[in-house]
Amino acid sequence: MFYYSFSLLDPVLYYKGGEFSADIPWQHNPMYHRGDYEIIVCMKGTFYIQVKSTRYVIRQHDVLLVPPFFKMFGYRISTSPVDFYWLHFFIKKKPTLIDKTGLASKVFGMSSDYSRNSNLDDPVIIPSQFHLQDMGKFIILVYQILDVSSRNRYGQQESDYLMTAFLIELSNHFLNQCLEQKGYINKIARLKEWIRANMSSDLNVKQIADATQLNADYLTRLFKRYTGMTTLQYLTRLKIEVAQLLLLRTNLTVKQISIYAYFTDEKLFMRRFKAQTGLTPTEYRNAYTHTHLNNPHIDPKIPVPKRIEDKIDNIIDNVNERFTDTSK
Repeated sequence: MFYYSFSLLDPVLYYKGGEFSADIPWQHNPMYHRGDYEIIVCMKGTFYIQVKSTRYVIRQHDVLLVPPFFKMFGYRISTSPVDFYWLHFFIKKKPTLIDKTGLASKVFGMSSDYSRNSNLDDPVIIPSQFHLQDMGKFIILVYQILDVSSRNRYGQQESDYLMTAFLIELSNHFLNQCLEQKGYINKIARLKEWIRANMSSDLNVKQIADATQLNADYLTRLFKRYTGMTTLQYLTRLKIEVAQLLLLRTNLTVKQISIYAYFTDEKLFMRRFKAQTGLTPTEYRNAYTHTHLNNPHIDPKIPVPKRIEDKIDNIIDNVNERFTDTSK
């Protein structure tokens, strides 16, 4: 497999995007990208795409990068419902293709000074296909891209920078996975997974430290070094991400969302939400309502901490919005 290394000296140029879903047997139509790249993020189901001579099986939470000037098509019919986001963009400078050796060199450089600040010389590295372990921030970014792109005035410039930020986040996620596989930050990965699996309204740093048999101060220093935030800040960020997703994907009231997002007090939730996003929950919901959907029904699984996944599955099934159907 080759990995695409994109320069950050200029933002990418956002072209178009949307969300596609199909509840019946479906197969991707043949397409040919005339200079534009496409990012596909699978939210639900399994589908099958061939790019030139390479066949890909795309499963839930997988990312596929489709380069330009190659024919792509579905080589097999999907027999279960599928849902995915699709984003097209152009670049000003041709990317560099690196192999596994080049990727290993990059990862080794990161591990030797993991906490250093990035700069414009650092490229964005994205493989043809990889799996996302934490979908929250990516869905929020996609919603922002799709919403901003539908506006006038500065919509195009905003979309370009948001699309660039999206690629940066994808690259960070992928490179961190590489580090975890090499054993550099396995401890942090396990801590994050434990927190997500045991999230509750009263979970605190001491409980995490006790459960993982770490000193609370050491735990916070470890988190700060490898994530750029304290353990408490990470907990708050997870809660706010859950709230953002529910605001975007459901019709729940703000009070209901504060409960599902693990806040014991609605007013505290609203203060924390505004401090984190700059908007009240209602302002945030109203700000991101323009999405391009080429499907008649929304039914993706929301990637929230495990303990409330079952509780909100039925909420998504009852979303009553209907959109005009157009073909992908």
